[in-house]
Amino acid sequence: MKFHIIAIKDLKIVIRDRNAILLMFFLPMIIISVAGLALGGEFQQNIQIDVLVVDLDNDDISKGLVEFLEDIDILDVDMESNEFAARERVKNQEYGRLVIIPRDFTQSVITGQDSELLIINNPTQESQNTVVEKILEGYASRISTSVVAVKTVAAYGIPVFNEEQILQIVGVAGQFAEPSPVAVISESTTSNLGEFSPFTQYVPGFAVMFLLFTTVQVGSVSLINERESGTLRRLVTAPISKAEIIGGKIASTFTRGFVQLTVLMIFGHYVFNLNLGSDLVALVILIAAITLSATGLGMMVAVLVTTEDQANSISSLLVLTMSAIGGSWWPLFIEPQFMQDMAHFTITAWAMDGFYDLLFFDLGLVGILKEVGMLVLMCVVFFGVAVSKFKFE
Repeated sequence: MKFHIIAIKDLKIVIRDRNAILLMFFLPMIIISVAGLALGGEFQQNIQIDVLVVDLDNDDISKGLVEFLEDIDILDVDMESNEFAARERVKNQEYGRLVIIPRDFTQSVITGQDSELLIINNPTQESQNTVVEKILEGYASRISTSVVAVKTVAAYGIPVFNEEQILQIVGVAGQFAEPSPVAVISESTTSNLGEFSPFTQYVPGFAVMFLLFTTVQVGSVSLINERESGTLRRLVTAPISKAEIIGGKIASTFTRGFVQLTVLMIFGHYVFNLNLGSDLVALVILIAAITLSATGLGMMVAVLVTTEDQANSISSLLVLTMSAIGGSWWPLFIEPQFMQDMAHFTITAWAMDGFYDLLFFDLGLVGILKEVGMLVLMCVVFFGVAVSKFKFE
């Protein structure tokens, strides 16, 4: 296979173009810095998820859960003593969601009995509901360690004579559970929420937007220029197959985009202390999936238009529209539900969902399989259309 020859040739052209390097790296870094520093305060004030809590247990572990929720910056927690009044307040949309801690919750945990935390949601706020559910699932996973410890002691017939001994078992189980003795587990990493900052949104958001400009706009325009100048036609006469030519073009655009997105994420990590999550392999896979789908979209645009002006106009429209509704400029969950549904027809929305799952919720590879799968599916569709309609003249 000789496709790498085409790819290396294209990459050498980019490296020698100072303007291209500025647009790929330095301009995004400036935009990210300005947006994060200038809009950070307003952003943090706007990102608030209201949660109403009814604590029917009012004991040590339930109080610990309430404190845990109150310590999370993006949650605005209010308490209500009357369960029926709380349900009515959610029904009247005064609050978006209600968490009910059942009676005897603490007693159930320390005696090894199963229990449930009830969440009542406003269905029109799906994204915010998902955030709260993931937070509670993470806390429940941590508490479950104590329940399992008590059940294990009981299963082996070890005598436990009083509540004080039970509490000692729960305390020891908690010590062994934090930090987690297993290196990679997706079920319980939500209890380790990453520190949220404006750059959790702005670094991946603007990085994805500029990646789309590189792969969709620049990628499609360069391909059209080569077709109009006759470069592609001359390549066909060389001892290299058409498949290798197409493969080389794909490889050069993908490499350029992958390096760009990776460098911008590293920039955010070292300059603004952006948390990249605990699973770097998952982060690399997500970046690769985003870049592949964006490369496919750029190639599809190139084969569906006939002139450079058309490519520029359509690419700009696509990139800016996807960035606006897909979550590059602001979080998806502040948009109306119908726009959130529309956004998930775009690369940007699935990319931002994946970044939030890794950078904030720290879900690891298992937690982003859905996002990666959708991005790969888009990639297959885009490349399928592009290859079927590709013309060398």
